[in-house]
Amino acid sequence: MSFLQEVQYLWTEKLDQRVVDLPLIESSYYVPLIIFAYLYFVLSYGPRFMKNRQPYSLKTFIKLYNIIQIVGNVWLVYDYIDSGLFTNVSLMCPIVLDYSYNYTAIRISRGVWCYFLLKLLDYVETGIFILRKKNNQVSRLHLYHHVTTLIFAWLSVRYLAVGPTALNCFVNSFIHVIMYIYYFLAASGPEIQKAILPMKQCLTISQMVQFVLLILYVSQNFLPNCKIMEHWIVVLYIGNLLMNFYLFYNFYQKEYNKPKRKTL
Repeated sequence: MSFLQEVQYLWTEKLDQRVVDLPLIESSYYVPLIIFAYLYFVLSYGPRFMKNRQPYSLKTFIKLYNIIQIVGNVWLVYDYIDSGLFTNVSLMCPIVLDYSYNYTAIRISRGVWCYFLLKLLDYVETGIFILRKKNNQVSRLHLYHHVTTLIFAWLSVRYLAVGPTALNCFVNSFIHVIMYIYYFLAASGPEIQKAILPMKQCLTISQMVQFVLLILYVSQNFLPNCKIMEHWIVVLYIGNLLMNFYLFYNFYQKEYNKPKRKTL
């Protein structure tokens, strides 16, 4: 079977029947259209719309959005633990992917779908940047991270709503709990923002550590007798993690390792 034939087979025949009835999952074009609309708004329509307008404040909306993100990610972390992710699921080699309809497997698949919805909700953040005329915050890192994360989350629900995927989602959701707590506090006034400023650097480091841990985890697929999916799928995922790591590392270097100005 050629590479293209294998991709076509996986795309059409391997769709997880447990999730096909969930919103935005069965269709092959809803999510790509959402991503196209997102990029069009962020890169074209949004800046043109705001060109001759004053930036919106949105302070109350931003706080509410951060609270929703905190609650959503905390609930997801709890739900993964409560569903038996670390007690009833095979996560280390040898791994058995459970596509059954038993209690734990179904809860895991629903958790992966909820994670996908949270990645969709992340797009609101970019819209806030545009409406507040903070276009400098819509960086290559920001766009690449949000677009690719949603794509991989969508594909994961469609084909890999199982334990190992849920573990990846768990780690990312845990990081996002801390991240949105920081964002909420930062939106609470300049004094609090100044007090928690060191936390921003730690968040960037935690993001990079997350990528390294996930790369190490999924790399077990290459160990003898540990193959759970086609190697090219894992290579694509690792490539995406490496690109994210590079972009975050580049941001870290520019943001926190700026050369000190010499005083005369």
